[in-house]
Amino acid sequence: MPAISQSLGPVAVTGCSGFTGGHMVREMALHGYQVRACIRDANSWRGQDAVNYLSSIPNVEIYDGCDLFIEGSYDDAFDGCSAVFQVAAVLGNSADGKSQPLGSGDVPTDIYDGGIKGTQNVIDSINRASSIRRLVYTSSMAAVAGRRAMTVEPGYEWTESDWASDGVDEQRWQHPANSYARSKVETEQLINRAGADSGGRWDAVTMCPAMICGPILFKAQVGQWIEQIGRMANNETPSWPSPYDMYYNIIDVRDLVKGHRLAAELDLDHSSTTGGPRYLMHGSGGRSALLFSEDVRGIIHKYFPSFELGRPQPVPNRDEEADHDGKPPIPHAKNDCKKAKEVLGATIRPVDDTIRAVVETSIELGVIEPKLVA
Repeated sequence: MPAISQSLGPVAVTGCSGFTGGHMVREMALHGYQVRACIRDANSWRGQDAVNYLSSIPNVEIYDGCDLFIEGSYDDAFDGCSAVFQVAAVLGNSADGKSQPLGSGDVPTDIYDGGIKGTQNVIDSINRASSIRRLVYTSSMAAVAGRRAMTVEPGYEWTESDWASDGVDEQRWQHPANSYARSKVETEQLINRAGADSGGRWDAVTMCPAMICGPILFKAQVGQWIEQIGRMANNETPSWPSPYDMYYNIIDVRDLVKGHRLAAELDLDHSSTTGGPRYLMHGSGGRSALLFSEDVRGIIHKYFPSFELGRPQPVPNRDEEADHDGKPPIPHAKNDCKKAKEVLGATIRPVDDTIRAVVETSIELGVIEPKLVA
């Protein structure tokens, strides 16, 4: 099987100005790999912040101008590499019609195209680079559960055999609200076909994380779920995807990128495993769903009892009034990473460590300035 090692040449990581991408570069570099860090625009504020950090890590070379929307823009970075970690994506909070210079400006379209068309450009560059043995793609639990989460039986446990499109009416599945889940499902299928079509030259593995949290390496990484934890520690109300209370299923970014590395290094036909060449990475350190207003807030308070903490707004009912104490419905399904732990040897740290790291690094980098209880 096309496993990789440090002796087989450099590895390339896409999306390196992002949270997971930056950590992926660090993980590989610290394990002795020469890493080519792919960035869309090293002159943007996000790019500059990422380059300043990544340049401080040994064994890292920056490749600028790597854009999901530009065919061939990854060719130079991939040439001579043994593996590609495809982490770059257009996310719901970054697809604002302005952040993607070559996008259409329509958020659902850019999210979908960033997955399908962008990854096709990555695949084409892989096929032009004869040295690449394995592609490890960062998908999402959105490709596994999606909007099916409240339709399954209580106690149901997600596995690698689940797809967000299972049993969903086609018209509903094609709705713009499903653009992210649809892009992840179809991109996973795309890379699996492409790997099979390579005639054994390279294969594909998919990692499906839930809400990715953990220590921030540089300010440009702040976004989505880690931002909301920081806001709570800063006595503010969550801002994305809404100000309302919700359940978190967290994976620590350090555990996630380690899982990526282990999947790339394992001499195994991943497609022969149960559920195929994909691995779920989630479960909040074994605790599955955490209520933001109670569980997450309680962990922050445990480590930072002198901080004044924010609260999410109670979830309103159809009459715009809070009911059931303003709590969201309890999730029916359970999250775990059994396959990743058993097959890859992945390790999952306690979620308390993850949340504590978010707050500590948010303070260290000046992202938040917590207020002390009077």
